[in-house]
Amino acid sequence: MYADILILGELLSGPKHGYEIKKDVQRALGEGFELNNNLLYPALRRFLETGAISKQVIKAEGKPDRNVYILTDEGERRFYELIRDFPAKSAANSIDFLVRVAFFDRLDPDVAQGILQTRQDVLWKQLEFCRDIETVHSELAWAMEVVRFQITQIESELAWIDELKRKLQSGEAPAR
Repeated sequence: MYADILILGELLSGPKHGYEIKKDVQRALGEGFELNNNLLYPALRRFLETGAISKQVIKAEGKPDRNVYILTDEGERRFYELIRDFPAKSAANSIDFLVRVAFFDRLDPDVAQGILQTRQDVLWKQLEFCRDIETVHSELAWAMEVVRFQITQIESELAWIDELKRKLQSGEAPAR
């Protein structure tokens, strides 16, 4: 699902060809959010079939034709539908969450707050689970290293989410 949000979100800023979509995602979010061709081009075909995007073929002398993809009104509607649909199962996936945060500038603050709250609820459950493991299986030294690391990561993300919530409430823009 995160790939669909990334692709449609990139097209919000204007028409692009597939390679440009792929590179712009990496440039904005890093290689952890890579859209490989096996993910990108089937999604583009699916979006064409459903009317979320249209395609313009640009001919070039001595080069292959270039397909430029254009977001339609249906595609924009679909983007906002996808980004708002954030059940706990999706909230448990870090990439699904981070992709949504990357588009907070396109969302109503109340929608963004809801996304943060859903992720926060999931993290509190994960933290509780990890702490339970820590008390029950303390004899497994190396496994406890992993659990303590997970606890540290969860606590750090919870603090970050609190900071994001504060920024949204105050209308403060993130630092560039």
